[in-house]
Amino acid sequence: MKATLKASGLGAVMGFLFLCSCATQTPIRRALPAPVTINEDAGRGGPLLVTLTLENGKELLFDVDTGSPVTVLSKSLEPLLGRRLGQSSLNWWNGPEKSDVYAAPKLYLGGIRLPTAGFIFTSDHLNGKESHTMGVLGMDCLRHYCLQLDFAARKMYFLGSNRGDVAGPGRAFPLTLSSINGQSRFIRPIIHHAGLVGDNSDTLIDTGCRIDGLGSESAIRGMAVFLPECVWADENFTNLIIANVDRAHANALGLSFLARHLVTLDFLNRMMYLKQTSTGPLAGDILQEIAHSDHRAIFEACERLKAGGQLPGLAKNDQGEVYFETYSSTGGESVTFGFRKNGDRSTNHYQARRKSKENPWQLQKAWRTDVNGHVVEEYPAAP
Repeated sequence: MKATLKASGLGAVMGFLFLCSCATQTPIRRALPAPVTINEDAGRGGPLLVTLTLENGKELLFDVDTGSPVTVLSKSLEPLLGRRLGQSSLNWWNGPEKSDVYAAPKLYLGGIRLPTAGFIFTSDHLNGKESHTMGVLGMDCLRHYCLQLDFAARKMYFLGSNRGDVAGPGRAFPLTLSSINGQSRFIRPIIHHAGLVGDNSDTLIDTGCRIDGLGSESAIRGMAVFLPECVWADENFTNLIIANVDRAHANALGLSFLARHLVTLDFLNRMMYLKQTSTGPLAGDILQEIAHSDHRAIFEACERLKAGGQLPGLAKNDQGEVYFETYSSTGGESVTFGFRKNGDRSTNHYQARRKSKENPWQLQKAWRTDVNGHVVEEYPAAP
């Protein structure tokens, strides 16, 4: 779940922003919520969820999303929000959505009122159907806290503002709270470190992204890449999935990757700490974004054909990156995937098909492209 702001929509609410005392840049000493038990599937293919309470006692499930600069509510809650202040635009994964803007209702976590920017956006995307989520808790609120996410203990802690309160948290990564369209009230957290793929030096910390990460089309050829092995920040990781997204969302570390660590997001002191606790996905995480969909067919086809020595241009023990390129379930299953061997800048492409899940995969076509995507060799369908 993700929302970013579209530049053309900001003007409608800017006059209201300057009236919102909760949006001040000066840190305020606040009462801290007690530790929160997070949902069991958080970081295991599911979102990071918390239950917030409105002033009327109504409880709502929110997605904790550091990739969203604003807090968003379901449009179904508009009758509770009073007079509409204006309109803006939210940029979701599947395109922009016109959004209404309202004065923010009071939101409570465990009896403690949470700060927001003083206004909220509403969206049709939040309808309770996906994990029953009715809201997104964005950086307008989270920026006021130091959060620690302990996925092993299934706890989220709200720590004090002093650095001494964060004891032994692991490796430090300076955070930049990057403004959007030059508006300091709309921010997202960035570290100046390469992501999981590509060489971009700025990486978004995105708890709203459920998989391991995101990359741009310049780094990922196809819809996604599967990394059996990866070294990031001098530490080893296995079985990562990074999706190809548009430039506005590119280059991010997602929740599944963060969950392999004890995570401390000290927004007050502009620092993130990661203490690695696992090289692979957490126990119980079966890569739901892929394993619970037809996209798992890409990796299954690659694994079985490679193990059987049926992929021309590859040996059984070759290691590298697997790219998700196309999938179709019309008249059986057809997949196209790319395989880039470690240390090789060219990519092998394979198209395979099976009539049903009970039938074996059959290679239909195979070819190799250079770093620019030009075909340099065509292989026979059978090795």
